[in-house]
Amino acid sequence: MFRRGRPFRAIRTGMLAWAVVAQVAMADPAPQSSSNCEAASPHEAGVLADKLFATGEYQHAGVCYQAAGDMVHANLAFLQAVGPQSEDTARGLKAQREAAKSLLASVQHAFHSSH
Repeated sequence: MFRRGRPFRAIRTGMLAWAVVAQVAMADPAPQSSSNCEAASPHEAGVLADKLFATGEYQHAGVCYQAAGDMVHANLAFLQAVGPQSEDTARGLKAQREAAKSLLASVQHAFHSSH
């Protein structure tokens, strides 16, 4: 025969686990760079894109290369931007996973220590 508190404790633990998973799933994505180029002409956009690329602002440089009509350099800049963003995203997901594990472990410990 089951004790009355045991099924309810399992339900509460399950609900808390779903809440943690939902919080991780709904986390904010990495911030994106500017989505437009501030240059007034295609020539200015190309010059600005070169400067941005040289300083490592690849996403923004890609947008300016597009505005300049230079799709080859735009694609190169976007490819360069993907690497660092992927690494940042991976680090963020790892940190969120560790936080979720820690929270779940502390909740489970709290349920087990109360009995």
